[in-house]
Amino acid sequence: MEKEEKIQIHIHEGVDVSKPIEVIIREGAAAKATEVLPTKAPESISLDGVISTPFDWLEKRVETIEQKQANIKVDREAMTIALTINETDSYNKNTITGKVQLSEVFEKFGINDERKAWAPGKLGQFLRLNRGVFEDKEKCMVMVSNLKNFTANAKSEIQKQRDPSGSMAEVYKCQVESNLPKSFSVCLAVFKGTPKERIEVEFDHYLSDGEVFLQLVSPGANEMVEAYRDSCIDQVLDKIKEIAPDIAILEV
Repeated sequence: MEKEEKIQIHIHEGVDVSKPIEVIIREGAAAKATEVLPTKAPESISLDGVISTPFDWLEKRVETIEQKQANIKVDREAMTIALTINETDSYNKNTITGKVQLSEVFEKFGINDERKAWAPGKLGQFLRLNRGVFEDKEKCMVMVSNLKNFTANAKSEIQKQRDPSGSMAEVYKCQVESNLPKSFSVCLAVFKGTPKERIEVEFDHYLSDGEVFLQLVSPGANEMVEAYRDSCIDQVLDKIKEIAPDIAILEV
């Protein structure tokens, strides 16, 4: 059975009861009061970019910041410039970092990277795939062949020694010096966005668990990196000093 509900209707004086009276009945829950939105912390604008990024940001926003509440940390070893604004405000502190970036191909070679260790065969395959950076393609392919046969030849020489455990390092050293050229040349860009440079690369080697690994070393490239790094950083700092002389610059 349908539930019956009684409704009382009060008619104010002066209402013409001779005409139909419209009654509207609304169903459902009443609308909730508008909720107050929670207060949120400001969004961080911290970002990373190329070495000029801190200056590029300051050039457009220097009028909006308090220079004495900002600082710049310069790390020449890491090749970075980090601009921090609102340094004492936990909610509004932000950092804009610029970095000198090595080119992708230079990083892949691992030149002067002590963490990069090449097994001779793997290095041969890598050089074969990247022979486009070599000035002399024929010399490159000869070196690739020697690298692929390097380990087998060295182990064969070790077996001829009366005291393999004591002479292993010397045998590998002799193999490096006899089978591989003292150095080779490649033509590539050291940093992103820079022209290609001719670089002389040398082989270095070390032993680990009876296996030989090669490292690529280039004193010339190292000098180039240091000179370019310092000149890039100094150029950006000079520009920043011109538009924001009150920002503290710290060498770390």
